[in-house]
Amino acid sequence: MDASYNVDEWASGTTRGRHVFNYNFRMVGDEIKGWELLKVVPMQGPRQLEEKVYLWQSKTDRGREMVRVTIAERHNWREAQERLHEELSHSMRPDIPRATGKLAAVGDVTFVARDPQSDVPAAIPFTRGNIFVSVASVGERNVDVSEFATRLNHLLSEPPSRAELDKGKMRVRAPKVATVETGQAHVLIENLPAAAPRGQWLKVIASDGELNRRGDALIYSSPQGGKKQIGTFVMRNA
Repeated sequence: MDASYNVDEWASGTTRGRHVFNYNFRMVGDEIKGWELLKVVPMQGPRQLEEKVYLWQSKTDRGREMVRVTIAERHNWREAQERLHEELSHSMRPDIPRATGKLAAVGDVTFVARDPQSDVPAAIPFTRGNIFVSVASVGERNVDVSEFATRLNHLLSEPPSRAELDKGKMRVRAPKVATVETGQAHVLIENLPAAAPRGQWLKVIASDGELNRRGDALIYSSPQGGKKQIGTFVMRNA
């Protein structure tokens, strides 16, 4: 197996992804300026797990410039990286290189396939926390999908801005602080579906440690006990 597709190697370099968890994330159509969301299609990914595929069309060159975004939510960052490995292993193009430059800051593990003629990043699969994302140009003309990948990475991993909170687009949810014992599992949220019912998206950002879903509960553990800062945000998707 190519070393660049070594999941154990990816895990050793993952820090931010351990601290981030998203539940019920959905694209609603206003995320990317200059692009129109045409349709959303639920799909079955590997092991019959549900994924969602979003088809976007450029507003300036309709029909010729199109982008497909695949979002796969998993229980934790390790499972998301396993999904990325499956994607790369079944790609028609072997040995897709790791992201470099500014794109290296996108996601926990990121790969970039460039158009051989224009050299633009035409496909970017990556993970951020428990989410696997694949962004690919699928229209008649290959387009640079960096903006999509960068925007999605930001949505998945950063707290909301003050403007978003002031406008009511996203609200802060308890807990803001969790008191944990060293290495012990702490139930952060007992029921994820109740915390973010259908049509809502939940994002959790911990200051350290690791987030993992078990059943309907979100579990948090840290190598160092004490009071931990937890950012928990809920946004209405529809």
